[in-house]
Amino acid sequence: MMYFIIAKRLMLGGLTVADATNLRREHRGELIRIAKDYRFNTTAVIFNIPVETCLARNTARKRRVPEEALLDQYSLLEKTMRTIEKEGFHNVYVLDADSQSNVSVRIARSVSRRSPQSAP
Repeated sequence: MMYFIIAKRLMLGGLTVADATNLRREHRGELIRIAKDYRFNTTAVIFNIPVETCLARNTARKRRVPEEALLDQYSLLEKTMRTIEKEGFHNVYVLDADSQSNVSVRIARSVSRRSPQSAP
């Protein structure tokens, strides 16, 4: 469902953010493929937070993630960090515990890279 919605937004020329962990290469690959289909650039933002911080934040949550699941996700993050630069993203930004608090984002006008369609 998420991929369908992303494709429709890109088809309409809209700025689109896939706010998901996407720690599996095949999931990221599908997002890259959809963006290429509609000729949009892709950017990955990775929150590289120490596992100890993740575990501490998790214990403070009302709805906790099982520790085993969190450690599995962290293992996938470490694998992602080794491969993501070669996966085809136009930009990759890695934010650590310090930089995530100081980052600012400026969103420019979203421009589709699609070729104009011929009039019927």
